[in-house]
Amino acid sequence: MVKNGAIPVKEKLAYGVGDFAINIAYTTLNFYILFFLVNVAGLRVEIAGSIFLVARAWDAISDYLMGMISDYTISRFGRRRVYLLFGCIPLGFAFFLLWQVPFSSEVALIIYYFCITLIFNTALTVVAVPYNAMMPEISQDYDERLNISGYRMALSFVGNLVAAAGVALIVDTIFPGSEAYKESYPVMGGIFGIIIVLSILITFSGTKIRVVSEPDRSKGFFGSLLPTLKDILKLKEFRIIIGMFLFNMVALDLVVATFIFFLKDVIKVPEDLTFVMMGIPIMVAVLAAPFWVSIGNRWGKQKAYISGVIYFTILLLFCLIAPEGHLGFVIMIAILAGIGISASQVIPFSIIPDVIEIDEYKNGVRREGVFYGVTTFLYKCASALAIALASLFLGYFGYEEASTVGQPRSALVAIRILMGIFPGILFIISAWFVKILPINKERFDEIREVLEERRKAKAVEN
Repeated sequence: MVKNGAIPVKEKLAYGVGDFAINIAYTTLNFYILFFLVNVAGLRVEIAGSIFLVARAWDAISDYLMGMISDYTISRFGRRRVYLLFGCIPLGFAFFLLWQVPFSSEVALIIYYFCITLIFNTALTVVAVPYNAMMPEISQDYDERLNISGYRMALSFVGNLVAAAGVALIVDTIFPGSEAYKESYPVMGGIFGIIIVLSILITFSGTKIRVVSEPDRSKGFFGSLLPTLKDILKLKEFRIIIGMFLFNMVALDLVVATFIFFLKDVIKVPEDLTFVMMGIPIMVAVLAAPFWVSIGNRWGKQKAYISGVIYFTILLLFCLIAPEGHLGFVIMIAILAGIGISASQVIPFSIIPDVIEIDEYKNGVRREGVFYGVTTFLYKCASALAIALASLFLGYFGYEEASTVGQPRSALVAIRILMGIFPGILFIISAWFVKILPINKERFDEIREVLEERRKAKAVEN
């Protein structure tokens, strides 16, 4: 049954709070886990990157399985919301355990971080995949989805801000000095773990599902795994959207993972200002979210996205020439980068749900969980590989873990390249995919009208 209409603002906020929590967890991991493993736990950068790669690879596989599981779920809380309720506490606790240094032995630490990262990523999958799959079920309206995405991404950016600036505030300001890291990171993990749990519970209690459909269970769960994957990969629109999403998100992951190295090693930002510098671009991204919603409504999602990433790509080139110790220059880059970050997140997350109706139009079935499971599966594979290669890139050019005398010039140049060049190339490729995407408002509305007629005819038959 489908009920269309405007979504209440409080429900959009409640839905967005879920991404606030997910992004606290995910962005903290992306921003800090490599730095933490290398400079706090004392692991070699190549080993830290390998842990990240293996754990993320498992995470990718579990995403597809979780998407299928949520599509097949029957509960009084619905197919997706039930996983928010029962997954939030394991996620918050696993997040807390990530930031401990419980052993002095390198071998024991490698085993510990490998295991706890697998557990954390599994818990995140149980919550995040059903959460993402909820958006097409909350509304089928093309423009309303852009508005929901605006609320969602604004709160997502607030989560990013808490992750980026909040961690630095705790570990560099409240607990000053790198010698306190083994105490400050666990405190941060406990505080953020509680926030994650409470926020996801708000999303569970404050959202409503309006688009309800029955999955095709004729082949059974295991019999449907490969055929379902083949079906959706046959969709041209899905393949294009995957290209857009993968290159966009991997580009941003490179920026996020490298940014703290850029600030601390290249620019040499004072530790008591690190949280400010980490927070500036995210704060601007929050403020810029309504701007990109407006631009998307006026220009169309595709033109707005292409304009945003071209702007962001040009801006990142300034990281190649940013002078050491020149805070004014870096602050200006950070402010302007926030506008680009906003475009790279608000618009893509409003485009992805539109392929659900394309699938229903062509194949006669809605598979939100599978689509988001496959999307995150492919993204996490690509992201894990990119971050692992980035860590190897730093190691190859001489980056020294827990160094107290500064990094060699070759490592500093490598950090600038990872910030200024590689992400821009990936952003431009993602813009090309958006340019060739054959979905716009007019086509989407035509397809939705056909689907409405089909449902009415089916209701009459029954």
